[in-house]
Order: sequence, then C-alpha cells, then structure tokens
Amino acid sequence: MKINLFYNKQLSFSKQKSLKLNKIYILFSIFLIQSCTSGVEVAANLGKKYLIPKEERTITAKPIYKIGNKYNVKGKFYFPKKDLSYNKTGIASWYGPKFHGKLTANGEIYDQYALTAAHKTLPLPSAVKVTNLQNNKSIILRINDRGPFVNDRIIDLSSKAADILDLKKNGTGLVRVTILKDKSLLLEKLAKNGSFPEIMDLPKAELPTVNIPQTTTVKIDGTNKKYKSVKKRINYDLNNLKKEYKIYIQLASFSSSQNAKIMKEKVSYLEKVKIYKKLIRNKTFYQVKAGPFESVKKVDELHSLLLQKGMQGAKIIIE
Repeated sequence: MKINLFYNKQLSFSKQKSLKLNKIYILFSIFLIQSCTSGVEVAANLGKKYLIPKEERTITAKPIYKIGNKYNVKGKFYFPKKDLSYNKTGIASWYGPKFHGKLTANGEIYDQYALTAAHKTLPLPSAVKVTNLQNNKSIILRINDRGPFVNDRIIDLSSKAADILDLKKNGTGLVRVTILKDKSLLLEKLAKNGSFPEIMDLPKAELPTVNIPQTTTVKIDGTNKKYKSVKKRINYDLNNLKKEYKIYIQLASFSSSQNAKIMKEKVSYLEKVKIYKKLIRNKTFYQVKAGPFESVKKVDELHSLLLQKGMQGAKIIIE
C-alpha cells in the first residue's frame, strides 16, 4: 500500500514537471516568434516547414494578327480563313468571369466588359455585326478569340455584349452574324502595324451628305394613284410562335441517295428525319435533316445528344 502511494506521488510529480516544461517551451516559442524578423526565420528556428505563397503570375499581352491553320477540338476540325462575305444565322452564347484577365487566342488579355467576341474561324481581329433575332437589337463587336466549341454555336459574346443584346437571361439566343468588310480590313491593317484598338476607338470614315426622302412613292402608269413602298420587317422570336423561320439539324449530306437512306435508318431514334434533295453549284446533294423544330432550347439539347453519340458533323441550320 505504501509502495503504491509512493508510486502515485512520483507519477503526480512527473506530470507536474512535464506540464511546467511544456509551459516553458510554449513561452519560449512565443518569444522566439516575436523576436524573428521574417517567416523564414521562424521556420528555421522552430524546425518546421514554412510555405511562402508564390507571387501571382503576371500575364503579359502580346497580341498579333492571326488567321491560323486548321485545328482540332474534341475530334472536330476547324479551318480558319479570311471570309469578307461571312453572313450566318445560328445560336450565340457568352463567356465571362472564368476567362476574364486570361489570354485570348491572338495574345490579347480578355476583358469581359469590352465589346468583343470569340469565333471559330474568322481572322483575329475582325469586325462583325451581331443581331439578336428575338428583339432585333444589334451591336458591332471585335472578334479576338476562338470559340465557342459547344453544340455548334456560332459565336461566344463577351459579358458586356450579352447584356446589350439581352441574352444573359436565357444564356443562349438566336442571332445573325455579319462580317463588316471595311472595319475588318482596317483592323487587319492596324494589327499588322502593332495596334489593337477597341471597336469603339476605330477612326470613323467621313461619309458624304445624302438627302434621304422620308417617304418613297411609286407611280404606276395609267393610274393616278401613288403607293408607298413598304419594307417588310420580320420579328424573330425564340419560340418561333409565328412560324417565320425553320430550325433544322443537318446530320449529313451525300451525293448518293442510297447513302442518305442508310443514314436516315441509322438515326431512326430521332423524330422528324427527312431527306431533302438540293442543287448546289449544279450538283445534286441529298441532305439528311431532323426538324423543323420550334425552339432554340430543343435544338440545343438534341444537338448535344448527337455529339455525345459521336456525330461530330451534325450542324444547326436556320432557314
């Protein structure tokens, strides 16, 4: 019994001694940290690994005029070229925060608040007019990046451009993209001389004054009546309620009708698939198309499904 009491007292004394040593070590460590002049010295004295955060990488813009060679993204080839007659209708999307401050395909620094856009094939930079076919709003943008590479969309707008065209809410929208020849040639000339101005900073060409009559009248011989000329305006809408245009997905195009029939059988799981005979440059082609569809959303979802099934050649067509 006495031995056990003596052992317990010894054990209690050892614990108290250990606690005192720990307190002394903690106080010494605090004093040592306060006396050090840098994190590196603290690490050296405490014998611990001290991680110093690396300085943020500085991105330097080195813009160039660029057309580029053919390239491959997700198994699909794209062929950049100078096309001063480019005029296409398709689906637009937009990109912003994740890419803000990063390099574009031609070496500029992407600014989501600038009036710019990305295109898969047009020269960098180029000037285009983009019109939202739902509300007829339009804007002039400078192409300075490559993309988009999702669901056959034809242009990726900056965050600012998407705001102006009212595409932010839906994320995508039906647009017409038309190249502006004179502005594109001017951008090319300036870029080759090392200058990359924003689209709003381009020098404005001086135009001669033209008197435009408020109304145009046409007189028909043999009558005393005059008729005003009326310009028809088509108001597009994403749901295509007025049926003023048709949206298709072209699956393939063949010079042989038999090959077109085989393709149609392969995609029998799709609805509204038909073969259309078309004459292009005095040659007959058989186009296998799905549609027409009423909404952009439906087409976008279906095109995504086709890509997942390996049909990289499927493309959206608006007629």
